[in-house]
Amino acid sequence: RIDVQGWVTLTNNTGTTFTNARALLVAGEGGQVQQSYGYRGGQPVRPRGNVAGTESGGEQLGDFHVYPIEGRTTIANAQTKQVSFLDVSGVPAAKGYEFRNNWEQGSSEGISAASVLKFSNARAAGIGAALPAGTVRVYMRDSRGQAQFIGESAIPHTPGGSKLALRTGDAFDVKVQPIVDKRDLITTDEWVKYDRFRITYADGKVTEGTYERPQRYWRTQMRYIVTNAKPVPVTVDVIQAGLNQWWWWRDLRVPAESLPGIQDSADERRWEVPVPANGKTELTVTFLTPW
Repeated sequence: RIDVQGWVTLTNNTGTTFTNARALLVAGEGGQVQQSYGYRGGQPVRPRGNVAGTESGGEQLGDFHVYPIEGRTTIANAQTKQVSFLDVSGVPAAKGYEFRNNWEQGSSEGISAASVLKFSNARAAGIGAALPAGTVRVYMRDSRGQAQFIGESAIPHTPGGSKLALRTGDAFDVKVQPIVDKRDLITTDEWVKYDRFRITYADGKVTEGTYERPQRYWRTQMRYIVTNAKPVPVTVDVIQAGLNQWWWWRDLRVPAESLPGIQDSADERRWEVPVPANGKTELTVTFLTPW
């Protein structure tokens, strides 16, 4: 479980001190002249599990959310201060690990898996409020009871009832080493040897035929070595991406895998790999592709 506190940073550069002022946080994305709606490249891939919610609540102003700041606050000129707008304890949460691998990507050593924190801002979870865009900083108490910073992640404006998955950093003790064990050309007997076609003409005439079409297909054998140096078992989501990156990849197959995979999309397949404490697990997968 986690405690969730929301803070807004007030900065006053107006040249005037505001004494005992009422403050409102208005959160949203306002339109601007000549704004671009094009593709925004270079954005980091967010972890799996972010799902927009459908719960309404709180004060709204058009398509914005309004967060009244409790009580009055004084902010002097050239001063920056923080005031609270959210304070909830005991929110259910889960911690996990995620590793995403690009197509044909191998490594000579283990790569740290991402540490992922998952929770919901739904009413049933105890928050029951939309969250404005900002930075989420995560702290954890150590063996001495002191809160230590363990990572941060940015979130967009998030409606109520959403599920959030935040990448808080890279794991020190949980690593994944992807290895391309073998990649070889396979014969058409293992894939497609013949095509059968049917042509229907405007006058209703139907013609059928079969022809042989030799093609080249590839078998790629991948191995993912997942290691865990923690004294407790963990589960790592290993994701193989790049399965649908080219339009001619229309017949990709997975004939063998040591753990059952989950096809999250045409481009990604995921395996939930359990790893024992102070141990390792090897995941093996065979892909058949036309390229």
